[in-house]
Amino acid sequence: MACRKKTTLALGPVLALAILVLALSASSCGRDDGGSASGAPGPRSASAGVRADSAGTRDSLAAETAAISDSAAADSTKAPQSRGKGGFLNALFKRHKEEPKKREAVPVELVEVTRGDVPYYLTGTATLEPEKQADILAKIQGEILEIRVEEGDWVAEGQLLAVLDGAAQEVAVEEAQARLHKLELDLERVRALHGDQLASDKDLHDAESNYEQAEAQRKAVQLQLSYTRILSPFAGQVTARTVDRGQTVSPGTRLFTVVDPQPLLARIHLPEREAARIHPGQQVWISPDTEVHREAPGEVTLVSPMVDARTGTVKITCQLSASLDGLRPGSFVRTRIATETHRDVLAVPKRALVPEGAETYVYRAVADSVLKVLVDVGATAEDLVEVTEGLEAGDRVVLVGQGALKTGSKIREIAREPEVAAAADSLHEAL
Repeated sequence: MACRKKTTLALGPVLALAILVLALSASSCGRDDGGSASGAPGPRSASAGVRADSAGTRDSLAAETAAISDSAAADSTKAPQSRGKGGFLNALFKRHKEEPKKREAVPVELVEVTRGDVPYYLTGTATLEPEKQADILAKIQGEILEIRVEEGDWVAEGQLLAVLDGAAQEVAVEEAQARLHKLELDLERVRALHGDQLASDKDLHDAESNYEQAEAQRKAVQLQLSYTRILSPFAGQVTARTVDRGQTVSPGTRLFTVVDPQPLLARIHLPEREAARIHPGQQVWISPDTEVHREAPGEVTLVSPMVDARTGTVKITCQLSASLDGLRPGSFVRTRIATETHRDVLAVPKRALVPEGAETYVYRAVADSVLKVLVDVGATAEDLVEVTEGLEAGDRVVLVGQGALKTGSKIREIAREPEVAAAADSLHEAL
């Protein structure tokens, strides 16, 4: 109804213009007829020609009026659009912009959800420590006369590492020995006199006491002299030398560090609830943090009987059973302790999981698109994760390419890299 009113309003001026043109034409014809009547009457043929011309003019004006009306009607139907924001072309462009663009399919790699056995591991991180490590300190003051070893050298137990200046200690030892020898002779003389009852018991006891004190003093200075020779407390490797020849050191100065790298220990801290499932003798796998695919076997040697009240954790000591290239004291490692195995469960590769806050999702392939699915996970074994809810055996999930996806996204499956495919196949065979 509104459109009809707008059309009528638009036709009004056009019809008025057409009527005005017709009126002017009619008055022009009337003046021609009047002039003819007032003047000398013309021939009949001329009057007929004038009527014919007037009729032709009226027909052409009528045709033009109809064309103008049709054009106005067409314009009137477009007028509401032209009166909008930008006219008809702007409306058309706006409608084109609002049309959803056709999205291209996202290339992805898919993997099938399978069933298998998934061992449950408790994981942790630690820094490898040697079972034996000692900082060798100076026990007396003196100048370093000799250094017998360097960093990296292997030494035996009791091997000489360095020599300090011990001239003063040697003099003290000689003095103590001379005094001890004198007191020894006095003691023998007093004993002889006491046997002849020429010396009292007190004289004998005093002589024995003086001799014992001299003997103790001799031992003390002899001990001081021994401190000038720096010895290794056990067999191992020199990992640090912190002094140079000619340097004067005082008691407590660190001279060397000696380490016995066999065996290496990894001390991890687990929550009390999880530590309850750990006991000495359990197998553990230890790998370098930079190369997690390389692992060395080990075992749990000690579970602390106490819980750290500050952190709520229990210290677990693991011992490396076999050597592995790249592992040395101070290496940062990752540990895995197998506690149980979940049999015949659904599993997907870790890379298929999309964590978002406290929840975990996967993109499940449905025909040529994907659906974002919330899943619950359980045990973790190397690259596999147990899925307890959200998927079924045979479902296909996105392994690579999740970053460009959302529910409903079109996908295009691409072939996996040969090494990735081989690893996945061997993993499925292991399951």
